[in-house]
Amino acid sequence: MAKLDTPFYRDSDPDIENTFSKGVLCLSRNDFYGANAFFKLAASSGHISAIYNLAILSANGSISPYDINFAADCFYKASAGGHPKAKANLPWLEAADQAVFGIDNLAIFASDLPIEPCLNYLLMIVGCRFYSALCKKYDVENEVIEYELDAASYSDNQFAKAFIRRTGVSIDNYKGGTDRLKEGSIADQITDGLNYLTIQLMRSGYSDEKCLITRCTIVGYLISKSTYSDQSKPLLGLDAFFS
Repeated sequence: MAKLDTPFYRDSDPDIENTFSKGVLCLSRNDFYGANAFFKLAASSGHISAIYNLAILSANGSISPYDINFAADCFYKASAGGHPKAKANLPWLEAADQAVFGIDNLAIFASDLPIEPCLNYLLMIVGCRFYSALCKKYDVENEVIEYELDAASYSDNQFAKAFIRRTGVSIDNYKGGTDRLKEGSIADQITDGLNYLTIQLMRSGYSDEKCLITRCTIVGYLISKSTYSDQSKPLLGLDAFFS
């Protein structure tokens, strides 16, 4: 969980503030689902710190399902509400949604982020939204997805194979995806970027498990935005991905 400083925002309504405080208490006990419930109650009344904490909880893999869009929406709302950390990091999310920074820049950005017990929420929001926007911009979603699933199908990792099954994408669609990718094409550059991101995370000290769920979450998010979305199941957080 990202570190929580003294709350930026305090509500004048003691009941709302008490609800937020209960969420913080749940966090101190690693009760992420309890925290999520209390923060959602406080956020529904406009509590800015609760909204920001929801962005963290929904993107760092603490809870399932893994809801990147909800996390990004909370991030934008927290920034609009004046939360200093959300405002400071907003340019990264805006750049991701517009696909205006390079693949290498994302990997370097990721390697500079602190390693936390959970996943880094900012990396997950920015990474998922960036690769989705980039694939959409060049209309290569299916090419990238088919390559990634075909490559993962050669792994002996049981969790990678379970992830492939949850996507609902038929083997008839992705089989041979690695061979169909034209060298030097946009889709090829994007998959190379995912390889580089994984390498940078490993060099930064990320475990194999965290590298796996990071990449699977990005690919799963791409699938949720593609023509394959109808059959895909919700993304899983750390608690369920490896269960």
